[in-house]
Amino acid sequence: MKRTLSLALAAVTALTVATTSTVVEANSPIELAVGSLAPEGSPWRKLLREVKERFEEKSGNRLRVALRPAGFMGEVEMVQETRKGERLQACGVTTAAIAQGGNVPTMQLVELPFLFRNNAEADFVLDGLKGTMGSILERRGFKLAIWSENGWRSFGTKSKAIRTPEDLKGLKMRAQESDVHMAMYRMYGATAVEKPMTEVLTGLNSNVLDGLDNTALFMQAGGLGEPLKYFTLSRHIYQPAAILYSKAWFDKLPADLQEIVMDVDDLSAKGRRMIRAEEGAMMDNWEFFGVEVIELNAQQREAFAKPARGMHDSFAAGIDGGPELLKEIRAKIAERGK
Repeated sequence: MKRTLSLALAAVTALTVATTSTVVEANSPIELAVGSLAPEGSPWRKLLREVKERFEEKSGNRLRVALRPAGFMGEVEMVQETRKGERLQACGVTTAAIAQGGNVPTMQLVELPFLFRNNAEADFVLDGLKGTMGSILERRGFKLAIWSENGWRSFGTKSKAIRTPEDLKGLKMRAQESDVHMAMYRMYGATAVEKPMTEVLTGLNSNVLDGLDNTALFMQAGGLGEPLKYFTLSRHIYQPAAILYSKAWFDKLPADLQEIVMDVDDLSAKGRRMIRAEEGAMMDNWEFFGVEVIELNAQQREAFAKPARGMHDSFAAGIDGGPELLKEIRAKIAERGK
């Protein structure tokens, strides 16, 4: 009898522990670790902090958002880790990094040089194709939450100013880890050196690199103002950026939390406004760094644009589904122009 009673008590205790454990686990916060190269004080970091505050408040702290520090890993690695959903569950990265790290080559097409003419055109196309791009990304294990931007990329150099495409010939230019960026530099006759952004400052200081292209905001925020001597305002690539979730992580969320993390369309527009508001100030800041700003006139800029447009079709042809997506992009551009 005593043995039977002991077994019964043991069973009740085990059930109580198991039940308590289940309740604790169910009520535990769900971690959302977000990776980004955006340094503190930048518009991107401010946007991510707003995302953190919103998600935690709306979820009643059932979501715990952890913003990983800038530079703790490269963008391509962030994309790869986000897909796994273990070390990171989300990332705020450029489309070039998504293409490379997520094995989504069609994403590169929105970064073809001289594809877009202005911000309004880029916004119209990207917002209009969000469903198309979202479906492509879902097939690769991601969930597209927000379109934002890195902005308009221009050339920063150490030894000589860039005023014509010929000025790039022979220069060792950092290229983002992306086929479209590599192809652009080859077209202009530069030596493309593929490096993550975390290694660029060392490369410039050690003369491994003669320059790079990126936005003025990112160059300055990333501490690259010191080694540079010239900044050519070419605005040759409009570079979108996005916040992605791990689809594996997203699919496990309760329905109400899925709704919270996807209810972010207003933040897309806000992020773009914040980044664009900084652009004028960044131009003024170059004087502080002792960097000469070269503003190209329409004729000079067209000298860069003409050969760049000539590579659009051939580049798209080398990507599965590329010609079809480029056709959709062009159709949206034409629709915006009507």
